Amino acid sequence: MVSMDVTVAERGQIVIPKEARDAMGLKPGAKLQLRMEGGRLWIEKKVSLDLSRWIGTAEDDGLTSEQAVSELRGRPVPWTDKDATA
Repeated sequence: MVSMDVTVAERGQIVIPKEARDAMGLKPGAKLQLRMEGGRLWIEKKVSLDLSRWIGTAEDDGLTSEQAVSELRGRPVPWTDKDATA
């Protein structure tokens, strides 16, 4: 654990030292979470998991979900009556 001294300004502001900002990847506008616990203040980087770049990127391969799961598991796809007549 690294310890750094900071000073509380008149309006309650503190400056996070550059070394700590760089180590945590904090940029202007970064969200932090402040937690009070047992007479201590904990400041943590608030991380949100953005999965939007992966949503909707799969291409339709024409398989049903059952067929895709069977293929992923390496098992043969079960035949149905409909498949037997095709």
